[in-house]
Amino acid sequence: MNADELLKRYAAGERNFSAANLIGASLSEAFLSHICLAWANLKDINLASADLSWANLIDANLDSACLLLADLNGADLSRANLTRAKLTGADLIQAKLAHANLGDTKMIGVNLSGANLYRANLMEANLIEACLDEADLEKANLSEVKLRGASLRKANLTGAFLCESNLEGADLSGANLSGANLSGAFLCGANLQGAKLDEAILSGAIRFCVRQV
Repeated sequence: MNADELLKRYAAGERNFSAANLIGASLSEAFLSHICLAWANLKDINLASADLSWANLIDANLDSACLLLADLNGADLSRANLTRAKLTGADLIQAKLAHANLGDTKMIGVNLSGANLYRANLMEANLIEACLDEADLEKANLSEVKLRGASLRKANLTGAFLCESNLEGADLSGANLSGANLSGAFLCGANLQGAKLDEAILSGAIRFCVRQV
């Protein structure tokens, strides 16, 4: 299947394109709300500025996909492979990303407020100035992640791995970091007002200038 065929079938009312092979396809700015691309091979696809709100992308392969400024609000990306994907400026409000692989992904300024990232792999991802307010990051792997200036207000980071992560100036007010591993994390200027740190591991963390009440 190519991009033109998918767009024609979508315009005709078809929504189920599960397991489709669209490697390297160009669908930038396409309107694909509520589409089903579960188990689809979308490696290297261009979906920049596309509307994928409430899309079903469960188990989809989005390795190295371009999703710049894409609308993924409410999309289900559970167990999806987003390794090396470009998501800068994308909206993922209330998206489902449980068990998704987001390693080495560029997500600068992305909006993930209220998203489900339970046990997701975000190792070495770039989340500078991203919004993760009230996101579920329980047991997520955030090791070596760039979270400078990010907002994680009231986020659930219970048991999360934040080893060597850069949280400089991040807002973690009201966040639940119980049992989280922050070994070697850089927390200069981070706001931890009202955060829960019960049994959190902070060995080697750089904490000077941290505000905690």
